[in-house]
Amino acid sequence: MNLYDDLHEWLMQNLILPIFFQLDWMSYVEDSTLAVDWFLLGVFQITIIAFILRPAEAKEEGLSKSGYSGKAAISSDIFYCFIHRLGLIQLLFFFTLNPLFIKIGSSLHDVRFERLNLENILPSINATPLLSFIIYLIILDFVDYLYHRVSHRFSWWWQLHALHHSQRHMTVWTDNRNHLIDDVLKAFVFSTVALVIGIEPSQFILLVALSHLIQSWQHGYYVYQFHFLKYLIVTPSFHRYHHAMRLGYELPGKPGVLGGCNFGVLFPWWDLLFQTAIFDNSYHPTGVDSIVPSNNPFIQQIQFLRNSIESLKRAFSRQDAL
Repeated sequence: MNLYDDLHEWLMQNLILPIFFQLDWMSYVEDSTLAVDWFLLGVFQITIIAFILRPAEAKEEGLSKSGYSGKAAISSDIFYCFIHRLGLIQLLFFFTLNPLFIKIGSSLHDVRFERLNLENILPSINATPLLSFIIYLIILDFVDYLYHRVSHRFSWWWQLHALHHSQRHMTVWTDNRNHLIDDVLKAFVFSTVALVIGIEPSQFILLVALSHLIQSWQHGYYVYQFHFLKYLIVTPSFHRYHHAMRLGYELPGKPGVLGGCNFGVLFPWWDLLFQTAIFDNSYHPTGVDSIVPSNNPFIQQIQFLRNSIESLKRAFSRQDAL
């Protein structure tokens, strides 16, 4: 921990403060400390992904037979991973939507709204910060399950989320392969939830970092059975079925009709509770059969946004026809 604190202090004193002083941004210094946390935790995650999780992956089946080359596709995933894990998306969200959150927070204060702070409801957990951390993690994971399931329900939203599913060579780098609009929507939802239930910013960063690191592991190709562990945490095989072509995003027996299974992000409990869980360890190719994505991340953003807009146009055309 001393190393982390020393690195944090060095970055603040030798990089952030001089730059902010020159740009007359000193009023943002307190917030910049959180940005440094995002960056350092991101470096930690990327290091684990590159040197531990990625080398441990098994060689994926079927790729040589299909002639599909995943190198360029994986390179785009690595680009997304660096953008996200180093905090660039969070910084974009901060500078664009933070004023709105300040206004919301001020309005809630004016009407004497009491946040559903876990420590206020259960004061005894103050003595065990780890317990509150775990409870917050479970709450956010339930919200993530609902968010994820809804993104498969509406066609326009699915067309954005389909970018994440379009990877046919899924690896530990794939987790952050998302559309920017979907990322902003998700950041807005989860920041709102964190604001309402009283999660402190520094704790929120740790919760997100831990969740993302686990999700990186889940996207890897590991040929293990996992046995009882699969009922405690979403395993790579459980999540791979969610990404399975024509299985994880369509209703059974109804090709092309949105639905799917295994929406759980960290824990499979919600899938078990709402009967959307399928435990299948057999190999299934991943991807979306109706979409051939570009390997250029910038073109991908345009491509899937165009698909989403076309979906909205078709929906409005059907409404006009009624």
